[in-house]
Amino acid sequence: MSKSAKSKRGRTTRKDLRVFYPEYFDKNLSWSQGRRIPKKIAYDKPECKRVAMAAQKAGYEEVFLDKDKHYSRTWYEGNGRVLVSKDGSKEEQLRVIAKNIPKVNLPKPSTKKKPKSTGKKVKKGSAYRQKTR
Repeated sequence: MSKSAKSKRGRTTRKDLRVFYPEYFDKNLSWSQGRRIPKKIAYDKPECKRVAMAAQKAGYEEVFLDKDKHYSRTWYEGNGRVLVSKDGSKEEQLRVIAKNIPKVNLPKPSTKKKPKSTGKKVKKGSAYRQKTR
């Protein structure tokens, strides 16, 4: 589906890639706030990792995740960006990636609970204070 984004030396250059911000796919944003696709295929608060996995699922060979960058209209959030190899127009790529975002299953972050104590109480404080009590 996609052509290789490598230059003559075999390396991928910045000119061979397109930038996609998660805000392009956000259903909660208006057109003037940065959404670039129709609300029908937009996603509710997409993460950068989800957009990158959707691009890989769409068949693009070169997909890079850049979490240090942020979209200029929402500079205060710092969601990151995804770099994808060029294939067709940017509008076509946006729609293909957007249709694959709901198909991506990200593992939920694990919330580990502290194990309950076994009944033996441990005194808190320094060793000196424990001896003098």
